[in-house]
Amino acid sequence: MQNVTAQTESVYPINYYIALGTNVGNYKNNFSRAVLELKKIGNIVKQANIYKSKPYGYLKQNYFYNSMVQVRSLILPMQFMVALQLIEKKLQKNKKIKNGPRKIDLDIIFCDQQIINNKNLRIPHPGVSKRDFVLLPLKDIDPFFRHPVNKKTINHQITDLKKYYVIKKLSYCNFI
Repeated sequence: MQNVTAQTESVYPINYYIALGTNVGNYKNNFSRAVLELKKIGNIVKQANIYKSKPYGYLKQNYFYNSMVQVRSLILPMQFMVALQLIEKKLQKNKKIKNGPRKIDLDIIFCDQQIINNKNLRIPHPGVSKRDFVLLPLKDIDPFFRHPVNKKTINHQITDLKKYYVIKKLSYCNFI
């Protein structure tokens, strides 16, 4: 009888756009540690600027620092999400409230042009088109990336925003 195992790697590299967020501790240190861990599961292709923003959802907390990296990896999306969760655990995410304070948050925003919608993983990230703190870092990486569902470029989605959270763009900080 043949041994059948689940496929965990792709034949071709997959581009992941990973949002990074933090509002507990030193943001530069938190981002640097997260990127060091991300390098273990893929190659960092591009890095966005860092943006300081008002909290989203739960408002009684510190300002957030947000950025994004493009990671190229052979790991398939479900396993990649599990790897991100393990990184968050290792770096002590410690989120106790939905949209609440956390030391590090890593979200898959896009995975090339893939659309995945199951109980464990949704790509594209459902809130991407409404959050400037995700779209602005994404614009730094690829302003002409086209959302696989609504077919709008990142630049177009930014012009469609109704609400703004970003307070300021910080000077470029190389944490790769």
